[in-house]
Amino acid sequence: MSASKDKLNRKQQIEAGTDKRSIAQAKEKAQRRKSAITYSLVAVILVIFFAFVLIYNSSWPSRHTTAVEINGQKYSVAQLDYYYAASYMTFYNNYSQYISYGMFFDPDTSLAKQEYGEGTTWRQYFLDSAVQDMAQIQMLNEQAEADGFTLSEEDQAAYDEEIASLESAWQDLGYSSLQQYLNMNYGKGVDLDLVKQELHRTHVASAYSRSIYDGYDYTTAELDDWYAENADDLDVIDYAYYTVTKPAETETDSGDDTEAEDAAETEDTEATEPEAETLDCQAAAEALDGTDEGAFAAYLAENVGEGTEPTSTSLPGASLSADYSQWLLDEARQIGDATAIDTDSASYVVMFLGRNDNSYPMANFRHILIQAEDADADGSFSDEEVQAAADEAQSIYEEWQAGDATEDSFAALANERSDDGGSNTTGGLYEDVYQGAMVEPINDWLFEDGRKAGDTTVVSYAGSYTGTHVLYYTGESDLTYAQYQADTSLRNDAYSAWQEEQMASYEPVTSHLGMAGKLH
Repeated sequence: MSASKDKLNRKQQIEAGTDKRSIAQAKEKAQRRKSAITYSLVAVILVIFFAFVLIYNSSWPSRHTTAVEINGQKYSVAQLDYYYAASYMTFYNNYSQYISYGMFFDPDTSLAKQEYGEGTTWRQYFLDSAVQDMAQIQMLNEQAEADGFTLSEEDQAAYDEEIASLESAWQDLGYSSLQQYLNMNYGKGVDLDLVKQELHRTHVASAYSRSIYDGYDYTTAELDDWYAENADDLDVIDYAYYTVTKPAETETDSGDDTEAEDAAETEDTEATEPEAETLDCQAAAEALDGTDEGAFAAYLAENVGEGTEPTSTSLPGASLSADYSQWLLDEARQIGDATAIDTDSASYVVMFLGRNDNSYPMANFRHILIQAEDADADGSFSDEEVQAAADEAQSIYEEWQAGDATEDSFAALANERSDDGGSNTTGGLYEDVYQGAMVEPINDWLFEDGRKAGDTTVVSYAGSYTGTHVLYYTGESDLTYAQYQADTSLRNDAYSAWQEEQMASYEPVTSHLGMAGKLH
């Protein structure tokens, strides 16, 4: 009995030990399974994290995140970046000289940190401009498609040339690839396909808007009537004037200063304030009325000082000083009329010298520009460099004379030899040129009495485009300058009204703008 009991006890102990080991093993197995799950979760989190970092630093978000929606069409951040960069570069190129002088903004500092005005940053300004450009381009493309409008061969060639230039530009600019060039200048989501697409849409928009603008037609009577209604703003007034500035009013003495301070202030005032001029403008006007500019100068020399002369100028009516514009624009005004005008800050003697109603015909001409090379640090050129340009221009002129000496052959030489980037792809042609639009030697030759189609000459000019011009006069324009101004204004008004009507349904809806415009 005792042996049987002992045997049972050992069995129970063995079973109990087995249970303990089984429980321990189960716990250990559960712990291993828990650890395995934890490691798996960590691994998954790390994979997701690194995937997010890779995606964030890639172009994927820019290409797949909607930044703007216009009339049902969605645009990605990358597309907005493209238009943002285009808006920025257009502004910078147009005003680079002013920007270099510290105006507008600092290109080396984030635009998001520079105020444009009324709490708006320059970055926001260019974002807003980009969005508006996108809306207009979409409207014009949709209207063009509805009208069956396509690019002409010339416009298509211009687009193809721009793309070809883009595809090779990165090499000359020191980039390692075209993609790097696009990323650095437009944004990391912009690639060549996007540029081709948006640039093509821009060319279509430009060509279609031009077709709308050019499609308006006005009769001569309509142009003349419009100008007559606006003559006071557009007619050019020739006049001479002399200004007598009144001394600035000084603040009344409060009486609190010491005697020494009063003496010091008096001495300082006497040292810095010039004596007021004593010309009696009313007496001068009465003496000069009905005379001429020469008499005006003689009167000033006698009554103000030797060498004193009136200021002579020509301005459209809209640009005249408000102090005397009403007097100058009076229909009763006659050449030689003089008057005195008195204001709070100054008195004037003003003489009317004439009124030009812009009824002269405009000029059309071709030219070949040979610029002087190798400017000095201050932008000037040596006599030798100026002469070299003149000699080359003269040689081209003689080459043309020795050949067919036709307008077509002149145009061919202009495309081949001219340094004027604005006309050396159009045969050097400039049309509808009004007086004062060109530099003085060209202007004087174009509008010289007796000028006729086929006339040629060579003139030199020293200035922003120092060099020599070979000129070919092709004839007068069909419109007078007055009619041209009327035609331009009427077209602008008509096109603006059409565009405003079309844009009514193109109100952009923006989101994720914070992702765009990070390059500047």
